[in-house]
Amino acid sequence: MSAQCTANFDFGDEVSGISPNPTLDESFAPGIVNEPYEDILHFLVPQYVLDIDSTLPFSPTTPLDSIQLISFIMVDLNDTLTSYTFEELGLSIACNNNGNSGNSCSFNGGSQYCVDIYGTPTMSGNFRADLTIKGYVTVFGFAYGEEQLFGSLNIDLGVEGCMDDSALNFNPEAVIDDGSCLLDNACGLNGTEVAAISYSYTNTNTTVEVGELVYWVNYGGFHDVNGDVDSQTGESFNNPEAFYIPSISGNPDGVCMGSHTFSIAGVYTYDCSIGNHAASGMVATVTVGLGGCMDISASNYEAVADFDDGSCETSGTCLGDINSDNSVTVSDLLLILSEFGCESNCTTDLNDDGVTTVADLLILLSVFGSAC
Repeated sequence: MSAQCTANFDFGDEVSGISPNPTLDESFAPGIVNEPYEDILHFLVPQYVLDIDSTLPFSPTTPLDSIQLISFIMVDLNDTLTSYTFEELGLSIACNNNGNSGNSCSFNGGSQYCVDIYGTPTMSGNFRADLTIKGYVTVFGFAYGEEQLFGSLNIDLGVEGCMDDSALNFNPEAVIDDGSCLLDNACGLNGTEVAAISYSYTNTNTTVEVGELVYWVNYGGFHDVNGDVDSQTGESFNNPEAFYIPSISGNPDGVCMGSHTFSIAGVYTYDCSIGNHAASGMVATVTVGLGGCMDISASNYEAVADFDDGSCETSGTCLGDINSDNSVTVSDLLLILSEFGCESNCTTDLNDDGVTTVADLLILLSVFGSAC
């Protein structure tokens, strides 16, 4: 039996809500067949009737007495004419209405509740949860109820495996990717390929995101991938981290040399340290993440930069010096407050996001009192 869920989801200032939220492309967590499963449906019941259905003939201030969960049906997305109960899939539900009534699946208006979904799935497939609820309102002293169907919350049940349909070992029943995908390339890896051939690397200036994998394939010659010490100068490349892939002979079909996952942002330089290959031009770079100025006091500060690329501009006006008097003082603070909330052509938009908000005020306060 599952432990009872706790209605503690943060809905912020919303008057109603649901989590997972299908309008945000959210769904229930995937489940593995024959392994224990649990997920929680959180929802905030609105206080007024029209917050559920604005077309109903009620006043905007007519309170919603309660809603009741009538049924929870799972529709097979591969055959929408077929549906299952939770029990037929090996799952159960347990409502928590905070003890408001004897029916645990009856929920009062204006409060938050949850439903626990748990069990051990026994069937693979892709399913849509269709919820039928009945809302109650009091009209002239009589309880009036109306049912509504809510769908679009999906749950996938299956196995762990490769979920990349371009991979050699793609498993259509996989709902959780276990990292086992083998792609149709020399290394069988999912990432960015750099080819080594003759006296050069292709993609000599590769750009990837932080955490992305790069693999090297040798299509001819005897090469290595040396991201440690410059083979021409004998000095360190000073990369964010050193990396090295041993030498190997290639052929026209491509031979996998190896791979490296770049988890630290920055610019990496590497060469082939075999013979005079580097001197012949076999040098390349991998740029990981977005470079930019990370000095908040610089005029070209870039808030989204992953690493500092040395581009900071410190001469001339400085960050926060709105009135160009070579210092960040109360005068600049007053200017930003006078334009607070600006949405276009803002002269006090310090972070260049098009508007003047709290973010710009915090930037100014971080450099308050500095001189340019």
